[in-house]
Amino acid sequence: MNQKSYKVFPLKRIAASIYDLFLLLGVWFAVGSIALWLNGGEILNPWLGLAIVFVSSWCFYAYFWINGNKTLGMAVWNIEIFSTDGNKVGLKQVTIRFIVNILIFTLAGIPLLQIYFSSNGYSMSDILSKTSLRSI
Repeated sequence: MNQKSYKVFPLKRIAASIYDLFLLLGVWFAVGSIALWLNGGEILNPWLGLAIVFVSSWCFYAYFWINGNKTLGMAVWNIEIFSTDGNKVGLKQVTIRFIVNILIFTLAGIPLLQIYFSSNGYSMSDILSKTSLRSI
């Protein structure tokens, strides 16, 4: 494995996220269709629907980050995730990173500007989850 660590700047992270968003839309449609079918065609409670979207999104990222170190969007943009302590990316790290990334999204991505001011190119989600992204 290449040990060089390259900064992954916000534009590349956002491009990979947009790619993954289209994949997530497919997951949400599939999960929503199954939930609707299981509920006999009746529309679900909006809060339950939101919980299903949240859990299915977490499962999507957790599966790909833990098993392949990248989602399909990250693979297209040659980005992978790794644990800064040298171990395999774990469930706790994935959960922390997922929640922090949701907060970054709600703040219109402004916290990603920290990458430019950080000496190692880490974002807030990198620091809190003890993971990082690198170009491959």
